[in-house]
Amino acid sequence: MRYIFFSILLILIGYGTSGAQNLKRIDASKASSKVVSGQLKMGNPGPEGKTLEVNNHYLTLNGKPIIPVMGEVHYSRIPTEQWEDVLLKMKAGGVNIIAAYALWNHHEEIEGQFDWSGNKNIREFAKLCAKHDLYFYPRIGPWCHAEVRNGGTPDWILTKKNIKDRSNDPVYQHYADEWYKQVGLQLQGLMYKDGGPIIGVQLENEYRKGKGGEAHILWLKETAKKYGFDTPLYTVTGWQNGSVPPMEVIPLWAAYPDAPWADNLRRNEDKKDFLFKKYRDTDAVGDNVQKDREAYIDYDAYPYFTCEIGVGNMNTDHRRLQIGSRDGLALIMAKMGSGSNLPGYYMFAGGTNPLGQLTTLEENREESGYYNTNPVISYDFQAAINESGRLNSPYHEVKKLHYFLHEFGDRLAPMVPVFPEDNADFQYVVRSSGESAFVFGMNYFRHHDLEALKGVQFEVKLAGGTVTFPSKPVTISDGAIFMWPMNFALGNISLNYATAQPLCQVGDKWIFIEDAAASPEFSLKAAGLSSVTASTGKVKEKDGNYVVSGLKPGVDCEITMKGADGSTQKIIVLSKAEALNSWLLDLENGEKAIFVSDADLYANQGKVYAFDTNPNISVLKLNAEGDQNFEKYEYQLPEKKLQLEVEKVEPLKNATFLKTSAVDELDSKSILLHRFFLKEFSLNNPSEVKRAELLIYAETECKVQLNNRWVNQVVVPGQLTVLDVTGYTQKGENKLMLDFPFEAGDKAFAAELQVEHLNSNRVTFATNQAWLMRDSYIYPSFSTGFGGFSAPEQVDRLEISGTEQLANQHYEFSLPEGYADGLNNVYMQIDYTGDKGKLYFNQLLVADNFYSGDLWEIGLNRLHLSLDGQPLKLEISPLPINARVYFDDAAAKEAATNVSVKSVNLVPEYCVEVEF
Repeated sequence: MRYIFFSILLILIGYGTSGAQNLKRIDASKASSKVVSGQLKMGNPGPEGKTLEVNNHYLTLNGKPIIPVMGEVHYSRIPTEQWEDVLLKMKAGGVNIIAAYALWNHHEEIEGQFDWSGNKNIREFAKLCAKHDLYFYPRIGPWCHAEVRNGGTPDWILTKKNIKDRSNDPVYQHYADEWYKQVGLQLQGLMYKDGGPIIGVQLENEYRKGKGGEAHILWLKETAKKYGFDTPLYTVTGWQNGSVPPMEVIPLWAAYPDAPWADNLRRNEDKKDFLFKKYRDTDAVGDNVQKDREAYIDYDAYPYFTCEIGVGNMNTDHRRLQIGSRDGLALIMAKMGSGSNLPGYYMFAGGTNPLGQLTTLEENREESGYYNTNPVISYDFQAAINESGRLNSPYHEVKKLHYFLHEFGDRLAPMVPVFPEDNADFQYVVRSSGESAFVFGMNYFRHHDLEALKGVQFEVKLAGGTVTFPSKPVTISDGAIFMWPMNFALGNISLNYATAQPLCQVGDKWIFIEDAAASPEFSLKAAGLSSVTASTGKVKEKDGNYVVSGLKPGVDCEITMKGADGSTQKIIVLSKAEALNSWLLDLENGEKAIFVSDADLYANQGKVYAFDTNPNISVLKLNAEGDQNFEKYEYQLPEKKLQLEVEKVEPLKNATFLKTSAVDELDSKSILLHRFFLKEFSLNNPSEVKRAELLIYAETECKVQLNNRWVNQVVVPGQLTVLDVTGYTQKGENKLMLDFPFEAGDKAFAAELQVEHLNSNRVTFATNQAWLMRDSYIYPSFSTGFGGFSAPEQVDRLEISGTEQLANQHYEFSLPEGYADGLNNVYMQIDYTGDKGKLYFNQLLVADNFYSGDLWEIGLNRLHLSLDGQPLKLEISPLPINARVYFDDAAAKEAATNVSVKSVNLVPEYCVEVEF
């Protein structure tokens, strides 16, 4: 009886252990892909030996499968002098295709007047891409979106009465044809077939008309070809009923971490785009979501490429988002695991909107009727490279994947996804060729706290047998995102599996990175090996395999594999932190090198540069051969301390108080007299007036006339008054007249006229000696004339009452002389609360920000201005208490109702060439 009892107990314990074990089974042994070439009607694949071709699964370069990385940056949103800097940073981050919208209204804001100069010189930008061995992928519209005014379509197109926008309407075709012609002329001779960098072109954008729009896409393709775009690739956006003429263009796909365009004020907890799934489309991008649309695209005919994966998102007037550092990594890993063979990012580098001659050029609900209101200037997008030029935390996350794709994309590209039958508790998928595979796993959803999964093991069946790994069940923590190889060749050594991600190979050294909570474990086939040793952990030989476990990742964590033939290879396992700080850079003569540094790095013409806000820079460089793995280079640069003083500006600070009284006592001669003040000013800005306000503080009754029209608003004596005079101004010459009936005693006033144009330019006219004065019974007018005026009488400044009605707060500060001398950049960090911030230099808006709770950072070298010793003006507006605005950070929303500027700091960035 006792024997039976213990037998039952052992069985129950066994069941309990099995239940605790979270075994993930998948059969990937029969995974295969039918590769079909030649069916896609693309253009010239390029010169012999460098042919770039595409099949229904992946791209090939000279016949070899590749997975390039595409990242978006807009040349017209970055000063020309900073183009090279951002391109080198993108390249250092593993991007090798530079995508960019050519935004029509950036180039032809006024009909017939094309501007290809300065930061709109697309030709020079393309040539700069070529200089640094980067492909260029222009997205030429005509409609682009990009959060620009009208999606890039010029106003003058939309104001024509007899035109049908974005269609085969002959009138529209005429203008679209001319646009393509002009872009083609700029890029003439730079196609891939000519030895240039342009490997493809995107036609239109988000053209959601399904089959009904195919004819227009075909017309755009033929028009592009007519003007020289004979390229290896022609693409369109495929999401939400995108029009895809069969085999003529390749549909590309998208996913974003959040939805700043959403027409609600709820937290976005949608998981769909963070899933491993067969379905490529998304209904989470854009506002005009079309439900129950016809799905007519044959996915099997086209490779799974993306062009708009967001590592960040823009902020809009009604949605203020804080994107996490790993949100973008989770999105792109979901796509790669699901079979994508081209990660394409929007935006990879943020920028700054240029200001138009006639209007500002941002997407705006009130002016152009679009879905969102975006900042006038800022297009930071919380991108991998911020608008300031600084590398953002997502940059470091995704470059780990990019390095892997450049090194081992030829292995991954032919592999197809094999989806598990059930992954309800944990997201995973296997990409397999049948013989080898990668396991993708993800325990991550934005805005969701997930439970750690205990006791996880994978049981993957491949053609050569079933592998269960790791050797012991592990815990997958919340936030884990990983990719583990199976049957991965390390030269002539076979790696059965690793619970770490391959990063690159340099010489005889293979770099892996810790990418999950599980301690890295490696299983190597013993065949062909004479010994395996490890600097940490333990090595166990069993059943013809070496299993290395218990490793402590770091630059000193190495596995040495000695071959029976006398050769030696090493595996180096970097920690998570070191993985973020790893840099795979191209040197001279096609050589590459891996570096580890807290500083940011890039290579330029074979030279390596390190840049950091810390003047003490340390860089480790891997030796490709030999026993010593890393060599250390240290630099101590002179520290530069920068300070500035911020002054809060009171209303009418720059206005002179002028005397309005002329007598000590009123008598019969003076009781009907008036003191008139006249200010003549010019408004010759090409843009129309958007807003004009007169701020006035007067001790006595006053009436205001502008351009011979009396302003029907009351000036309250003894209180600061704001008059809206927008409708009274006119382009050209203006006359402002103030009428003060005589009063006894010393009385005075001060005023300031503030005019803002539709292109954001501002001009102010404050009371001073140019505001002329006249005492008269007769009113000056167009009929009686405006003669007899003379200089006014100035008085001391008065205390102003009623300033509390002004919601916006103003601040001034000046930058130190020589602030940028000897530095790579200087970042201005503004720690404030409020709804929106604007920074002005003289009349120009140079930066702005929608408050989300994050620090506002401005890269001063991006302002493209000489600012030494120059005053800057900061304006902060509060968020109305009941504003219909969503904030990810609820505390930030509450704080935004009160304006405060906690600090304005200048942060130097140092740079040094790493000499080795």
